[in-house]
Amino acid sequence: MEDICIVDSAATNTILSQTKYFHTTMKNAGSITTIAGSDSCIIGSGKAMIILPMGTQLEIKEALLYPESTRTRLSFRDIRANGFHLETAEEDGKEYLYIIKYGEYDKAVIEKFPSLETGLYFTELVVYTSLKTVFRHSELFSLWHCRLGHPGLRMMRHIINNSQGHNMNVKHFPNQEDFVCHACATGKLIVRLSPLKVKNEIPTFLERIQGDICGPIQPLLGPFQYFMVLIDASSKWLHVCLLSTRNHAFAKLIS
Repeated sequence: MEDICIVDSAATNTILSQTKYFHTTMKNAGSITTIAGSDSCIIGSGKAMIILPMGTQLEIKEALLYPESTRTRLSFRDIRANGFHLETAEEDGKEYLYIIKYGEYDKAVIEKFPSLETGLYFTELVVYTSLKTVFRHSELFSLWHCRLGHPGLRMMRHIINNSQGHNMNVKHFPNQEDFVCHACATGKLIVRLSPLKVKNEIPTFLERIQGDICGPIQPLLGPFQYFMVLIDASSKWLHVCLLSTRNHAFAKLIS
């Protein structure tokens, strides 16, 4: 499916009218000022992927979703952000806009856009078929992540699917790489003990046990996805146990 798109040097952001081009989309709560004014119905923004007629893929990190737009616009800035250059040229008395890719010793024309009578350049957009568009409610996810005691993404899905009385949907969860919990990140920091204090301490057997949980194991070892390592600080005695989930770590430690 191909759509006509205006290649616009004045646009600061690419404006798309359909969600099919978006990889992830954040709903917009405020107003965004465009050439049509601040009342334009920009309902969201996010990462988009498009394919140009000659097969060039463009990744747009901050595209705007404007369903009521009469024209789809591709920003010069987003083309340059993908490492390409732009040049104008004439062929058979007609003006074209070239997308140039520079090599080590030469340059190649990878796309060329014809011009309209108004002087604007246009192209056709092809949908990158492997993308799935989902509106991500990161604020709602963060709220329940804190309320439930900072569980992981897999545990969050299990809790939400097996509970009632909330308005959460696992389909609206953010991607793991897009969500950062500062409390969880702080809790995983490694705090090193002062060498001066450790030097004079001689703990007894099993007085201080140091441990760590590693995983997920790839490939999986039966039902086990993690393993826990326990080391005694005085004797260097070491014990390794397999875990099907990190929630079993405390029970293994007690046993």
